[in-house]
Amino acid sequence: MGHDAERIIQALQDAEVAGADDFGHFVNNTKYLAPSSFDERAAMNTLLGLLPTIDDPRDLEAAVRHLGRAWARPVAFEPLRQVFLTRAEHDQALGWSMGNSLVTTAAAANLNELLEMASDRKFGTARQMIVNSLWRFKKDPRVKEILLGLTDDPDVSQHAMSALRRTIGNDEAIAFLRTVRDSTNNQTIRKQAQRAISKGESAMAKSAQTHSRHGLSTRSP
Repeated sequence: MGHDAERIIQALQDAEVAGADDFGHFVNNTKYLAPSSFDERAAMNTLLGLLPTIDDPRDLEAAVRHLGRAWARPVAFEPLRQVFLTRAEHDQALGWSMGNSLVTTAAAANLNELLEMASDRKFGTARQMIVNSLWRFKKDPRVKEILLGLTDDPDVSQHAMSALRRTIGNDEAIAFLRTVRDSTNNQTIRKQAQRAISKGESAMAKSAQTHSRHGLSTRSP
C-alpha cells in the first residue's frame, strides 16, 4: 500500500469498520486464500469522505475498487466522478479503475455525466469502461450517436464498437463498421473493426441456427 494507507486504516478503525486492516486486500479465489474480513458496506461513508484527500495512487485505487459495488449505486457515483475529473487525465491507469467503478455505481439519472466523460478525449484510455457500459442506456438516442463518433478514437474504439453492437444490433452495426474498416488509415482501428464485424456475423449466424432448430423464421413478416 501507499503512504496514505495508515491514515485510511486509522479512520476506518475510528469508524469501527470490521476488518479495517484488510483495506486494499482483494481476494478473488477463496478456495486457496482466506476471504477478506473488510466490511466494504460499513466502510463506504468513511471512504467517500476520504476520497478527495487521498494522494497516493495505490491507496486511491484501492478505495475506488472497494466502492465500485452495485450496492453503492447511486450514492458513490458523484464522489467517484469528482476524483475521476481531477485525476484521470494525468493518470489514465488509475482513471481506468475509477471509470470501472463509476459505471458500476451509475444509475440512469447519471447518463448525462457518463456521456460527457465518454466524449472528452483528454481522459484517453481512462474512458474505456465508461464507453463500454453505454449500451445499458441504449434507449436514449444520444448513446448511439456518441458511440458512432467514438469508433475512430483509438483510445476507446474497441469498446465503442462492442457497445455499438449491443446498442443498435449486429446487422446495423456491421454495416457501419465495414465503412469504418474500409475508410480508416489507422491499422489498429481497422483490425478492431474487422474483429467486431466477425463477432457480429458469428452472433447472427448462431441466432439464425437457433431459430432454424425451433422452426422459427428469421425474416420479418
